[in-house]
Amino acid sequence: MNLTEAAQQQLDCVLGPGEYLEIGLKTGGCSGATITMDKVAMSISESNTKRTGKDYVVWADTISQTTLGDGKLDYVSDGLMASFVVRPPEGIQSCGCGSSIVLE
Repeated sequence: MNLTEAAQQQLDCVLGPGEYLEIGLKTGGCSGATITMDKVAMSISESNTKRTGKDYVVWADTISQTTLGDGKLDYVSDGLMASFVVRPPEGIQSCGCGSSIVLE
C-alpha cells in the first residue's frame, strides 16, 4: 500500500504507539466487496501480516493484502468532510460511487 504524504501526516496525528490502520474487505456494497478501515492496537508480535507504508498499515487478511496491496491510501479534505480513501490498484474495478470493488 502506497501512502500519500497527506495520509502519512494524518496517520502521524491520529495513531499512537502500538496503533495501526487495519485495511480489509467485507462482503457487501453495490459491486461485491466494501473496503474497511479500522484503528487497531497490537504489539508487533501479534501482527502476522506485512506492515507497510511507514509501518502504519496492517492487513485484515491475505485476500485484502493481495487485492489492495498495490493500491494507494490518501487523506482527502473537501472542507466539509475529511477521510482516508483507499484507491484500488489498476485493474480492480470499483462501483460508480467508489465505495465498493468487484472481486473476481
